[in-house]
Amino acid sequence: MVFDFASLGMWAIIEHFVIRSLFVSMLIMPLWLWLSTALPFKRYAYLVLSVQIVSGTFLFLAGQGASVWVSTLLFSISVSSYWTLFHLMMSFSVSDHNSANEVCMADAGVTAGVLLGSVLGGVALTYGLGVQTFIMGTVMMFIGTLVVSVLIYKKVQKGELALRFLSEGEELSWHNIKGQSRNIYSTAYEGAFQVVADFLAPVWLKFMSVSAMGVGLLSAAKIGLKLLVSPIVGHFANQGSSGDGTKNHDLEIGLGLKCLGWVPWLFMQTPFLYAFSSMFWTAGQHFFSMGLASRWYKQRSVFKLALREFSLGAGRLAATLVAVPLLYWSLNSYIVFSILLSAGMMLTTKSFRGFAKRTFSGVSSAVRSVP
Repeated sequence: MVFDFASLGMWAIIEHFVIRSLFVSMLIMPLWLWLSTALPFKRYAYLVLSVQIVSGTFLFLAGQGASVWVSTLLFSISVSSYWTLFHLMMSFSVSDHNSANEVCMADAGVTAGVLLGSVLGGVALTYGLGVQTFIMGTVMMFIGTLVVSVLIYKKVQKGELALRFLSEGEELSWHNIKGQSRNIYSTAYEGAFQVVADFLAPVWLKFMSVSAMGVGLLSAAKIGLKLLVSPIVGHFANQGSSGDGTKNHDLEIGLGLKCLGWVPWLFMQTPFLYAFSSMFWTAGQHFFSMGLASRWYKQRSVFKLALREFSLGAGRLAATLVAVPLLYWSLNSYIVFSILLSAGMMLTTKSFRGFAKRTFSGVSSAVRSVP
């Protein structure tokens, strides 16, 4: 969809990502999460699966001639059904002592599917197999949603999982939200980086004359790297994660790798560089997102999951409004923005603030000692 919308101009891309960010991440997913605690789970699962079928059917009937906002909204509603259930299962299933490893293992399964989907997407665009691929993708997504629904339902029946909007001892208050300020800030940044490095990649690769098949294969290679780094990421995320965000080593490693991935683009801009940079981007994003996800999941709160989705949406929306115009204006300005985004986040980490404080104190002492 993004590859096709790129031909319609800047406003079509902005429209697509604004709808995904504002309506889906900031409204629809939080609503789905709240409903999971307001309804008996069996009834809720039937509702989610029904909505997925209806939205997928309408999207198919609308066809390729549908407007950007109609296609995006129907597609996003369908996809959000799966991700809502996935996050619910992860949050109420992971252990406290090994959460990051378990999140990485679950993400590896999703990654394998996305890798296959990227290749098939490239093939579909190249050979005009849009209808066939859409039908297959919709059916597979429904099966995935059904599988996760059954897994959760079995855990609910056995008493192993009890969905609740607020965790034990938690209250719905500004103080509770403020206590998550570090996680909210980091999650909004994660959403912003997803836009510049992942969501918009088909657009700027298309600007560099990469074919649809090439975009599919490059995306698949980038995703495949996640499978290789998952065990390492899980280990570091477990060592460096804490629910209150006081330990950020995994996030800092991720931010550093993201910056390194963008730097070569200041000197050359070639599709071949994408494969090289992807090693840094993928490892960096995996370090950052897996460690951050485990912090949210460990709190066993549907409210916190809704807060996470809202934060992701806010970051994606802000990045869309800045990055897309920069991309259509100049690829150089887009690259500079991407570097500043990673560097800006890294400068606000606890470790850097401590380093700056120590350095500033040393400089101040030296200046005062000068006669």
